[in-house]
Amino acid sequence: MPGEAITLMYKASIFGNFSPYIMSVRIAVLILALFNIQKGVQAFIKEGFFNFKSSERFNRSEYLLLLLSVFGIIIRLLGMNQSPKEQILSDIILYLLLLAIGIGLLAFSDVIKKGNIIETENNLTI
Repeated sequence: MPGEAITLMYKASIFGNFSPYIMSVRIAVLILALFNIQKGVQAFIKEGFFNFKSSERFNRSEYLLLLLSVFGIIIRLLGMNQSPKEQILSDIILYLLLLAIGIGLLAFSDVIKKGNIIETENNLTI
């Protein structure tokens, strides 16, 4: 595609010509969060339920999902006049779901971390 066609395509977008790069960064953050969740589950299988490695992986993915969802909601609210209202509503619901998953991962990693501490104390008393 010639440069003029690309400029016209992204002219109405919030970020202009940087829109594909912003989308690439958002996709990379989502893939990184999913990779951390996968590594956390893998640590469950290898090292048992209560371990710090899976807790840290879930904690990282939680922050990435929170960042992605808040950034997505802000982008959607800034570009409200460019999309139909149904599309905006469904996107915001999707980002709120990501936010809820991130908060759930935060609680889950906290339970794992505290369970590991209790398990360590229990092993020391025996």
